[in-house]
Order: sequence, then C-alpha cells, then structure tokens
Amino acid sequence: MIEKSSDVPAINKLNLIFDLLASEHRGLSQAAICTKLNLPKATVSRLINTLHGMGYLEQDSKEGTYSLGAKLLMLGNIVNQRLNLNTISKPYLEKLSDSISEMVKLSIIRGDLIYPIITIESKKSIRITLDSGTVFPPYIGAAGKVLLSLSSAGQEYKKNVLPFTELKKYTENTVSDLKELYSLLDQIVLDGYSCDKEEESTGIFAIAAPIYDSNSQVIAAVSIPFFGDYEKKKSKYLPLLLNCAQEISRAIGYFHK
Repeated sequence: MIEKSSDVPAINKLNLIFDLLASEHRGLSQAAICTKLNLPKATVSRLINTLHGMGYLEQDSKEGTYSLGAKLLMLGNIVNQRLNLNTISKPYLEKLSDSISEMVKLSIIRGDLIYPIITIESKKSIRITLDSGTVFPPYIGAAGKVLLSLSSAGQEYKKNVLPFTELKKYTENTVSDLKELYSLLDQIVLDGYSCDKEEESTGIFAIAAPIYDSNSQVIAAVSIPFFGDYEKKKSKYLPLLLNCAQEISRAIGYFHK
C-alpha cells in the first residue's frame, strides 16, 4: 500500500494516483484505487473522472480499469525532447561562446513566452548577464522573433494571440506597430535568421538562428546578444551562429537535402 498523510491536498492525491497507476501496468479499477490509497470513493471518483476527461488517464472499455493516458505521454515527450536538446546543444553553445567571447543563449517558446533554457556567459570582465527566470514575449528580441516566425507554436501565437496583443515598448527601438512587426517576421522567414537592434535593452544588440528537429520543425533558437558595433559584429558572428545552429540541428536528427 502507498502511504499517505492524514490530510493530503488535492494535488498530492493526484500524485498518489499517478504513482500508483505507473506501477500497475494492467490498470486498476476505481474500487482498487480507493483500497490501495485508502481514499474516499467519492474523492477518487471525482479525481479519476476529471483526469480521464482531460486525457491524463485512459479507461479500458471492457475491464473498466484505468491506466496512464496519452496526455502524459505527450508531456513526457516534450520534457524528454527538452532534456535531450539541452544535453546535445550545450557543447556547441560553449564552443561558439568561447570562439567569440560573447554570451550565447538557447531559447524555446512555451505558450505566450520565450524561455532561455541554456545561457553560456562570456568570460569577459564587462559582459551581458541574464537573471535566472527571465522570460520575454515572443514579439521582442532576436530569439523571440525567430520562434514567432518559424516555429509551429509561434505561428499559433501569431494567428490567435498577436492580433489582440498590445505591443509593449521596452526601448525607443521596440517595434510596437503590428504591421511593421508582420513585415519583419516575413523577412525572417526569407532570411532564416533574426536581428535585435536595441529592442529589449538600450545598447544591446542580438542575432538569432533556428534549431530544427528530425521532423524539420523549429523547436528552439540560438542567439548571441552583444554590445558594440552592430554591423561589424553581425558580419563576424552571423556565419558562426548559423553554423552552430546547423550543427545542433543535425545532431538531433535534422536532415535537409
């Protein structure tokens, strides 16, 4: 029997159910779940029905038993993909950062936000830093615009959210006009990379390129934020950035004829 405290919050009860069903490959009936967890029938019934309706559990139509559902598999695949992406990408990001003495980031889009999941900081004494937990809206910054224009999640955001979003102006260079932003996104599709000319922070520029998976889907973006002469550094860094993005893409299974 799985032990539980005498007063388990709802989220803990869900966790108990998941743990129990993970250990029972043939599934369990509601009655069996109640017995093994020593939980009230009404509580288990409510939680099971909710989880089943949301796709987290599946029910065998003949036996009436419940087992873990496809929604958990989908979420697990996302986590696995992210973990694999982190492990595979990091050496390439470190190599790029070392070669130019600049910060290099790997970012993903989830919902309405851009999340930097790996940050390799420059070893220079004067350098750009990124606070832990920092997130950005997709319409700002080089990585955000790459993911907004080229990823499936970005396309969904562009179609269903962006038209109703007030574009916040972070600096004088932030693109706050929707038509102008759409034009920039179209250009990114043609160019295959994105630029940030002091859009998020005054004095900081950036370039970004997409990462493709084995299904030819854009799943992340590599970016280089930097101070200084934009045109000179862009000319120097862009070929290295594109090569890094291509190497990571190939390493995770992307093949482009």
